[in-house]
Amino acid sequence: MSAAWFVDGSYLFKAWGNLQRQDQLDFSRLRQFLEREFCDPRAGERIEEAYYFGADPEPPTARQNAFHMALQYPPPGGPGLRVKLYWLQRKQLWWPSSLGGQQVTHPETGQPYELVQQKAVDVGLATHLMRSYAKRGWQKLFFAAGDSDFHEPIQHLVENENVTLILIGSSRSISTELQPYAQAIVAIDEIADQISRARPQRAQ
Repeated sequence: MSAAWFVDGSYLFKAWGNLQRQDQLDFSRLRQFLEREFCDPRAGERIEEAYYFGADPEPPTARQNAFHMALQYPPPGGPGLRVKLYWLQRKQLWWPSSLGGQQVTHPETGQPYELVQQKAVDVGLATHLMRSYAKRGWQKLFFAAGDSDFHEPIQHLVENENVTLILIGSSRSISTELQPYAQAIVAIDEIADQISRARPQRAQ
């Protein structure tokens, strides 16, 4: 029986950052933890589909940086995540015409304010999630995303396809709309020491 692992990178990094730890999340150790705790090796159960979704101003370039390359390195040396990056869009902010219609700027520096939006990540994740299930038919899903927008595809997989759902995130950030469908919740704040590694020291 195969399992799948889907990661919303922005969500998981925010959840980890809120822990205010000096170390960083190790995706390889997280994968090892999930397979050790929830997969039955005697039944040949393991993670066979693994995806990481994120956004960047230049996705083609970002896909080749050291971090994303490391995510793609296959186990046991790496987490074996297939990286899917989407465009990160910036939008200038303007006051409404009733307030002058001018660009919104910092009152002291004059620096223009921008709205940074992560476009298409949720749609891409949901699309790949359902496509992956239709093709591979896995029966266990490790889901590291906290957005309630995933409620309907998750509900379908659990109620209609009998998929076992394990949610991953911090105890404070997982959507209450997703929690009722989970058979287990992996709270990263409770296992942080098991899935972390020291930050590399910067050269002096």
